[in-house]
Amino acid sequence: MTEAPDYVNRVAGARIWRVAPTLWAQLGGLLWAPNVKEPWPPGEEYIATCPDYPDHAPPAEGCRCGIYAFYTPDLAAHGGYWPPEQGVSLHNRIVAGVVGAAGEIVLHESGLLAARVTVKAILTAGAADDQLPMPRQVIADAYGAEVIDSTDYEAFCAE
Repeated sequence: MTEAPDYVNRVAGARIWRVAPTLWAQLGGLLWAPNVKEPWPPGEEYIATCPDYPDHAPPAEGCRCGIYAFYTPDLAAHGGYWPPEQGVSLHNRIVAGVVGAAGEIVLHESGLLAARVTVKAILTAGAADDQLPMPRQVIADAYGAEVIDSTDYEAFCAE
């Protein structure tokens, strides 16, 4: 007999992405992880893979594989993984957002590693819309997500 899970909703987390700068890059997806050369496909669940051990299912304890998300934007900022205030030209094309994690999840001190995630919201943190290749609303629409003020993170996740 299989036991029912303790939760029915996805687990929320905060993260950042680079927005694809060219039409060629955007063909794969509008959002790209900052350090990974792989796009997040629009409107689809993003599924983790392990580049070091392709035969195991991420996330695996003791391995770096999986999709990382911080528990809160404050924890992401404290770790240096949050965009600075708008208008800082060194961080053009960086947006922040909320993901919903599902599947196997490994908890860490500041965040989690998940087997799969969906983009739930694009936050107002990061580059201003005029510094992005497209406005936040276009990005959010492509992923079936909302645009929310960064200060509303906790309330959004509570819903």
